[in-house]
Amino acid sequence: HGIPQFFVDWFCGGLQYQVEHHLFPMIPRHNAAKVHKLVDSFCKEWGVKYHEADMIDGTMEVLRHLQNVSDDFIVEMIKDFPAM
Repeated sequence: HGIPQFFVDWFCGGLQYQVEHHLFPMIPRHNAAKVHKLVDSFCKEWGVKYHEADMIDGTMEVLRHLQNVSDDFIVEMIKDFPAM
């Protein structure tokens, strides 16, 4: 989508490097981009599935998932409380 990386870094506050943060929780956030390159390289070399999306697509994935979860909740709630 062509969103500049500096904006993504500022807007997401490092959340786009969640995998790297969980692999290396003690690294400073300003080094996450460097670690991301290493993790990406490692995954490619070893055939590890690694999903990433840009800011727009990733946001849409999260919103779709939240919609699915809430839809499932409503269906279950209606089954449990038919008077509602």
